[in-house]
Amino acid sequence: MTARKTPAAKKKTVKRKAAKKKTARKKPARRSTQKSTRTAVGDALQQLEKQIPKNLKPLVKDFRKNLKDFQKQVDKNQAEREARWQKMETQMRRDLVGLLKRLEKAVSPAPAKKTAKRKKPAASSGARSKPKKSAARKTTRKKVRR
Repeated sequence: MTARKTPAAKKKTVKRKAAKKKTARKKPARRSTQKSTRTAVGDALQQLEKQIPKNLKPLVKDFRKNLKDFQKQVDKNQAEREARWQKMETQMRRDLVGLLKRLEKAVSPAPAKKTAKRKKPAASSGARSKPKKSAARKTTRKKVRR
């Protein structure tokens, strides 16, 4: 005698199969609003062409051409705006980094200064001796002939 599946067990297996099918399907990619708007306008213009008399069809074609030109201008201006925005944003970031560095430098505690102890002059001669000139300070002058 084989055991029959109860109705509840059958539902579980059906749900499992359905769940597998759902994950296997690809979800359609969403269109950007710009593309969907263009297609909606294009579809509306096609319907308008079908409804109007033949003598007005050239007007709709001209309107479509002008609309495409206008859309190209809009896209170009958007690209220019994005480029300007990116340029401004990068400059602002650079300025901000510089200001933060200056602020950190101003807020950070000053490093301890090293105080060099001076050697006391020799007391044997009684008079102070002149300090020796360093090699860098010595300069030789060339004779200038007139």
